[in-house]
Amino acid sequence: KFRERLEGTIWPTLVKLGLKEGARPENIIFTNTLAEAVADAQFIQENSPERLPVKIQTFQAIDAACPADTVIASSTSGYLMSEMAVGLQHPERCTVAHPFNPPYLMPVVEVVAGPETSPEAHQWAVDFYRHTGKQPLKLKKEVPGFVADRIMEAVWREILHMIDNDMATVAEIDMAVRYGPGLRWALMGPLTVLHLGGGEGGMAHLIHQFGPSLKAPWTFLEA
Repeated sequence: KFRERLEGTIWPTLVKLGLKEGARPENIIFTNTLAEAVADAQFIQENSPERLPVKIQTFQAIDAACPADTVIASSTSGYLMSEMAVGLQHPERCTVAHPFNPPYLMPVVEVVAGPETSPEAHQWAVDFYRHTGKQPLKLKKEVPGFVADRIMEAVWREILHMIDNDMATVAEIDMAVRYGPGLRWALMGPLTVLHLGGGEGGMAHLIHQFGPSLKAPWTFLEA
């Protein structure tokens, strides 16, 4: 049934997005076991459910069945590689590679090495994603929540605080972000926006100019 869905709905969408010459749905192979699927793989993207015991078990099964030099990446959005790479023969080839939904439209992939990940495997994953047209963000160390989710979580906490205190409605908050900072952030990122807001003096001038107002107690949100 998934083969029918692939060829009937998914593949036409991929064609519209653009495929390399020679790409065909027949090149996608389905197997009945995990071991069979990874036996000859050069690169593996793990996408098991976001449950730590499941992640650990899946990584152990992949590690035992694939070639020793195969790079294994995890799509996890919440776990660190140091938490998932338990009891592995080759933890040095494992890295987090967190994409964003829908992954065929969202370019960024956060590539986060664990304490045992080799620099070569980490860089190999970065190069792989860049070659496929992604924008890999190579993190130099493990950070809970990585980068993007930490930023989104901070915004989300403030949003929930505003709704809970009847400061704004859901629709009003969505409108504020969609037609305000969201447009600018998508083009330049928040720090570039702030830097440009300071004119020739950049961020330093912005802080000097608006410093007193930035100390105002806009939020009483507690962690």
